[in-house]
Amino acid sequence: MISGEPLTGRESELRLIRRALGGAGNHSGVMIAGAAGVGKTWLAREALRRAEATGERTQWIVGTESARALPLGAFIGLLGEAMSDPLTNVRRVINSFVAQQRRGRVVVGVDDAHQLDGLSALVVHELAQSGGARLVVTVRTGSEEPDAVTALWKDGLLVRLDLEPLSAAATREVIESTLGGPVDARSATRFRKLTGGNTLFLRQLLADQVAAGRMRQSAGVWMWDGDVAVSASLSDTVGRQLGRLSPRLAMVVDTLSQCEPLAVDVLCDLVPRRDLVAAERMGLVSVERTGGGPMVRLAHPLFGELRRAGAAEMYLSAIRGRLATRLAKDGDADMQATVRRALLTLESDLDPDPDLYLESARHAMTLLDLDLADRFATAATQAGAPEAAGVRAMNLVLLGRGEPAEAALRDMADGDLPDGHHWATVRAHNLIFNLSKPQDAAVILEGLAAGPETPAQTAERLAVQACLDAVSARCELAAEKARAALDFPALPGFHAMTASHALIMAMGALGQVDELAGVAEQALRRATTSFQASHMRFWFGAVYGRACRLTGRIDEFVSTAKQLADSARDIPGLAYANLALLLGNAELVRGAVADAARLVHEAVAGAEIHAIRTGLRPASYFALAEAHAKLGQAGEANDAIAAARLCVPPDFLFMHTALSLASGWAMAASGRLSEAVASAQEAAQLARDRGQPTHELACIQAAAQWGDASGAARAGELAEALSLPLADAIALHARALLAGNGEGLLAASAGYRGVGDRAAAADAAAQASVAFDESQQHKRGLYAAALARELADECGGLRTPALRTPAGLKLSGRQRDVVELVVAGLSNRQIAQKLVMSVRTVEGHIYRACQRVGAQSREELASIIRSGPGGASS
Repeated sequence: MISGEPLTGRESELRLIRRALGGAGNHSGVMIAGAAGVGKTWLAREALRRAEATGERTQWIVGTESARALPLGAFIGLLGEAMSDPLTNVRRVINSFVAQQRRGRVVVGVDDAHQLDGLSALVVHELAQSGGARLVVTVRTGSEEPDAVTALWKDGLLVRLDLEPLSAAATREVIESTLGGPVDARSATRFRKLTGGNTLFLRQLLADQVAAGRMRQSAGVWMWDGDVAVSASLSDTVGRQLGRLSPRLAMVVDTLSQCEPLAVDVLCDLVPRRDLVAAERMGLVSVERTGGGPMVRLAHPLFGELRRAGAAEMYLSAIRGRLATRLAKDGDADMQATVRRALLTLESDLDPDPDLYLESARHAMTLLDLDLADRFATAATQAGAPEAAGVRAMNLVLLGRGEPAEAALRDMADGDLPDGHHWATVRAHNLIFNLSKPQDAAVILEGLAAGPETPAQTAERLAVQACLDAVSARCELAAEKARAALDFPALPGFHAMTASHALIMAMGALGQVDELAGVAEQALRRATTSFQASHMRFWFGAVYGRACRLTGRIDEFVSTAKQLADSARDIPGLAYANLALLLGNAELVRGAVADAARLVHEAVAGAEIHAIRTGLRPASYFALAEAHAKLGQAGEANDAIAAARLCVPPDFLFMHTALSLASGWAMAASGRLSEAVASAQEAAQLARDRGQPTHELACIQAAAQWGDASGAARAGELAEALSLPLADAIALHARALLAGNGEGLLAASAGYRGVGDRAAAADAAAQASVAFDESQQHKRGLYAAALARELADECGGLRTPALRTPAGLKLSGRQRDVVELVVAGLSNRQIAQKLVMSVRTVEGHIYRACQRVGAQSREELASIIRSGPGGASS
């Protein structure tokens, strides 16, 4: 009887309903009150569906306007043809429910109880009062309802639940449940804003976007990056009166659909005040008092979408022109106002305004909307604005559109032009980061250095050369050139951010932390004021985060990432992809691996949908591989590594450590620990040869987390040279692991927690539990195992190799490799082939491991291993 889609986003409300139906507080059920479309009916149906699933009888009654005119209209189906006087009928209906109750508990749903006739309302009240059934009643707030319905909650017979609109989190849950996959946060926020948390509107709007192809999957994430698709069903759902407006009222709504909110005085210069008053009275618009005077907006965000979808373009174009002309009279209060007026002008019947378009292109870049900036810059170029070509070229670089940017910059970088040197450096930057051609960039920069240069030109060239050195792992040179560039006080925003980028990369690799926070603070401050630098803030933040991770300043990075996220609202698509990577990395470095995986998936999806080929893509795959590996999701981790290898430029030596470590984590998750350790050791040697001590230390740390202590001596040397708390923790970790020192491993775990790395702390604690067990210190082993589990849970369910090793099972060398591959699901023959040993040798390793933990089979052994520290203790 109970049907419909499963409900999501209302679990706390369902728990309250279940308690009320269970008789908590001597109530006979619950009354769900809320506005139209908020989800009352879905919630009530779900409550009855769950009651039915537990064997309870259910009955669904609906109050309607049509049945309201009939005595007992809602229950007429229960009376059949045996009609008698009203009071007798009331008693018959009540007795039928009482009789059902004797055969098992009955739960009655009464939908739209405000529509009940008086006698039907009396039946519901009597049932509640007598306990003849449990009730789930819905009413629409603001509607007149029978006294008997009001008495249900006023007399305490039913618990009243005032159903609020869906929260942002619940909105996202509904979307993901409906689509069967994750949705990016930006799209979920857009749905929440347009629907106001109204469940009915949300489901219809979502269905329309999917049907129209506006909502689509990218890299496994659902994204909505286009206009709003409007169906007839949505129009009927949101407001039928919008299609029947008089021309005068339509003008009020259509004007606001193009630009809202508007000051009442401004709107009344465009439409008669009496029409505005009428629109407010009909609930089409709302007027609110603000410090700047009364402002008017549409009563619901979807009203504007519906009117825009059905109006003629020439009609709307004329409205935009009148709006732009009127807004220009008052002057613009801020950048957003200028951009809004420019967009109205651009899409109107007015003559082009090249100066306005050029100014707005710069403002849109500052506001992070590079696609809109490109529209303005293109329009300004076509209208003859002299500086527009340069703004557009710079914007193309920031958009990551390497080929179009190269085409635009090639002619501008001519040395005979007055600003040719400047554009040549921008072209070199584009060649490095967007086209992955650092050697071509080096030729251009060397040519500039060979010619005459002003101090300003030298500073711009050094800024880009510093980046070239940084990506080529020449850290000392990169730091030297970046500092020289930043010493020039009038360095343009783009070049200043470029130099800061290189300096942060170099300092992080060298372990130089004294200036780290100061450089980052200056760069991010510049990003809020320079249109050239604004969009670079998130990628710079990610680079800064990498430096913080390498030097053990994790809390500092997490705080900076939050500040960057808070500094920008309603972030456009490409900017959001960069922000998602930044936030994902912040979650990853502090150990929240499940949250990190979700955010980084969104970054990958953004890079894919915007066809980005910059460092955003490989950096996202590195983080994704590590997050999935730490969650024990080997398949996903290996997929991410395969994708990373396809997009890491061969000349980007600075990325090699990150690629090797991400690959190592994927190998470790797949049970290939020996290969993972070998990969880390090789990467450590490369980092040492290139003068990247913190990169080398990161490799030693990862190997230690995988059970390899061969880097202990070198870790001690690096800790002494770098004087960083993280370096001390790594050195202690490797040294204690080598000695089988449980207390030392617990101290290393505390050291990792001190710098904010909970995942590494969990691994060290898990290793401590094994070491304690081997030395017969079982109580200390139990404590270490409990600490490891607690940290693993805090991180969202870590499943690293260390956390898969239970106390009582000493694993080393090939035996460890064999057992890890058992956990990965390989057969004995497959393990033998992979490790180049005989099947009998494999069987021997598995037999001895089973003996150590009391397992009766390889399946039971795998289960014990998966249970983690303490799993073999008894």
